Amino acid sequence: MHSWHRTNLDELKNSRAWPLELFLDDGGVLNDNSLRGPEWLRLIGEFMPARLGGTAEQWASANQVVFSQVWGNLQKRLPDFASHQVFQRTYATTWMRGMCAYVGITPPPDDDAVALYSELSGYIGERATSAIAGAADAVLSLHRAGYTLYTASGTPSWELRGIMAKMGIAEAFSGLYGPDLVDHVKYGPAFYQNVFAHAGVAPSRALVIDSDSECCRWASEAGANAVWIDPAGRGDATTLETLVHALV
Repeated sequence: MHSWHRTNLDELKNSRAWPLELFLDDGGVLNDNSLRGPEWLRLIGEFMPARLGGTAEQWASANQVVFSQVWGNLQKRLPDFASHQVFQRTYATTWMRGMCAYVGITPPPDDDAVALYSELSGYIGERATSAIAGAADAVLSLHRAGYTLYTASGTPSWELRGIMAKMGIAEAFSGLYGPDLVDHVKYGPAFYQNVFAHAGVAPSRALVIDSDSECCRWASEAGANAVWIDPAGRGDATTLETLVHALV
């Protein structure tokens, strides 16, 4: 685990900067990625056969193999991408080629593959059931308490819109920041610097809430306060719901 400046919530609550503007991660804070994975398999099988052929079972089996390979390779290369647009296109076309090869069909041209993947991810975001218990109520409690809420997620904004609508909390957010809105992958302090600048929020007034300690470090290096949500108890809170007790 990387070291970073840990936020003292008691001190912040007594400072002039309080209340802060909150930037929430999605996976690990609002949604459980272990629940989301099976939902992707189910909904890919529901979506793809009507578009490209094959069976639901073939597409679900393909993603079990292809996703980990493609994502594992691209994760290592995240610092090398000049923009999120380039990353997203690389991911979508590589994933689509791998999936089609597994199913045994000809992949669509790259531009069509990018558009189809965006449509698929939006479709899944609107339908997947993977919310962490208590997370939606926690967001609504923060909103009612007067906090200004944003997301700061590696998930694109068009997918986040569906995810938040599915949870019933879309209206609680002033902005849904995926990396597409600032054209920067979620890697390094620059991602957070760009998000804060786009939102018009001074870093010193931002509180980033993330499930990844390295993301918390990057946010801290960008000048923000950061809270690490970790179900294993290594962080500052185990869930957003427990953190809300300190904030409201």
